[in-house]
Amino acid sequence: MKLDDYEKEVIAIAEEISYYLQQSGANPSDSQDIAQDVLVKILTSDIVLPFEKLRAWLYRSAVRAYIDKYRRDKHYHDILQKEFFHQNGWTKFDDRSYEPLYRAIAELPSKYQLVLDLYYFQEMTTKEIAKILGQSQSLVKINLHRGRKQLAKTLTEKGYHYEDF
Repeated sequence: MKLDDYEKEVIAIAEEISYYLQQSGANPSDSQDIAQDVLVKILTSDIVLPFEKLRAWLYRSAVRAYIDKYRRDKHYHDILQKEFFHQNGWTKFDDRSYEPLYRAIAELPSKYQLVLDLYYFQEMTTKEIAKILGQSQSLVKINLHRGRKQLAKTLTEKGYHYEDF
């Protein structure tokens, strides 16, 4: 497929927009998604803007899309805070007596920390964890087993017993 000059110009501006959004605080994937959305919007529309107005329109559209995404994410975060992080939702692990357990888990490699946290503290199944992490269910089970084993060793070295928790 051969791109004409107009499409090449739009693609170059979209790359600029992605960079601009990253410099403004957006993470790389969000900035690329927004730039792509704006790019698709102009290329699929029936309107052909002159080059001198094109850049301003694309930047304005991208900034508005970024602000909308920021507001939407903030709204979802507020809902999560209100619905899931209230005192009635505390688990038995919120007690201070579990502090040695948390310190021992913090010493584990991050791949074990993550699966142990999701499995025990977030009460997710291995199937859900595998889907979230993009791993096979068997790898999640292996990491759970190895994490438990290493956690038991760490707790024993500190004078605690794995079964106490």
